[in-house]
Amino acid sequence: MKPCILIVGAGPNQLPAIEKALERGYEVAATDMNPQAPGLRKATYAGIADTRSPQQTVAFALSLHDRRPLNGVMTIASESAVTVAAVAEALGLPGTGTAAAMKATNKVLRQEAFAAAGVPAPLYARAQSAAQACAAAQRLGWPVVVKPADSAGARGVRKVPHPDAMDDAVAEIRRISQRPEFLVEEFLTGTEHSIEGIVLDGRIHWTGFSDRNYDRKELYPPYFLEDGDTLPTILAPQTLAAVHRAADMAVRALGITCGPVKGDILVDAAGPRVLEMAARLSGDYFCSETVPLHNGVRLLDMVMDQALGLPVDSARLIPDRCNGVALRYVWPRPGRVTAVTGLEEARSMPGVYAVRFEPHWQNLTTGTVISPATCMGERVASVMATGDTRQQAVSRAEAAVRCIRIETEPV
Repeated sequence: MKPCILIVGAGPNQLPAIEKALERGYEVAATDMNPQAPGLRKATYAGIADTRSPQQTVAFALSLHDRRPLNGVMTIASESAVTVAAVAEALGLPGTGTAAAMKATNKVLRQEAFAAAGVPAPLYARAQSAAQACAAAQRLGWPVVVKPADSAGARGVRKVPHPDAMDDAVAEIRRISQRPEFLVEEFLTGTEHSIEGIVLDGRIHWTGFSDRNYDRKELYPPYFLEDGDTLPTILAPQTLAAVHRAADMAVRALGITCGPVKGDILVDAAGPRVLEMAARLSGDYFCSETVPLHNGVRLLDMVMDQALGLPVDSARLIPDRCNGVALRYVWPRPGRVTAVTGLEEARSMPGVYAVRFEPHWQNLTTGTVISPATCMGERVASVMATGDTRQQAVSRAEAAVRCIRIETEPV
């Protein structure tokens, strides 16, 4: 009988895992709360369940398992590590434990675990109201960053420069978050980076590291918008080693002994600070396209093998190349779209690997209204380019972005 793997989430960001499993000849079960999620149409077995509801997803998994045994469970680019862990525990499958998954998902619990273990991270406080958040900001120093406890993709993450802006920030968190508490952090400046890897037999292996591009970080204040990332890093070897040590500490502080790990790191004059560490694979093409193009390491394949209980040879973690790769986004002026040109010209440029509309804007056409972005999920289009060097990849990606013209008029 073919292996059958459950992918938690069936949106555009989960398609790489669903398609990879099908390409391998596996059967795929997929769950999503959206009946129109594209992955449900591709899956062998589809279930309607909230990706953040362990109860709903476990119920579906148990029901299916009685008819067609599941051999593994995983996710990609979805903040559903707790759900994945609950299914794994319910069915006796490999995976991260629920306690570790909870700490890796809830931003408040995560920062508390970091503090208890001495992980270098931003100073923080938990709050449940604007008044509590302002009191915390007085201690931390203005401006501060506020974050929902249970969101991803920078949803609801804001820079709050003064007390008068706190009520709006907390009101947005209330619209997004299911939890009463939220995080207040000191505002730090420095270079920012993504790091990703896998924990095999208790050993941490880092497979991908990028420099995140924040040239347009505050294009739409008070939100933070990343404008893609670049590989290889320009960090000095000793700084990169310090980052790896800090990331190792973060993984151990959360108690993750098995499965994927993905972190966000800031480096300033004091050294590395761990901003985030999650028990899941990344989105934004990082593990499925960017890192394989850069160094040949295919982390998605290895995480899938691990989830299915198959052996993972650590030799597969060794890079076999070092190409330049740059991902850049297209941020049109907000308004009603009047014309879209240059896409095919950009696609035909040397070294351009992909030009595409992002999931939120798959149906963008003349007449579509583009609002100011409030999170990474609302970026409009992206370009990925490769090169023999980092700078060549950056030049190619940015030239392609300049070719793409999404013209708008005020609404």
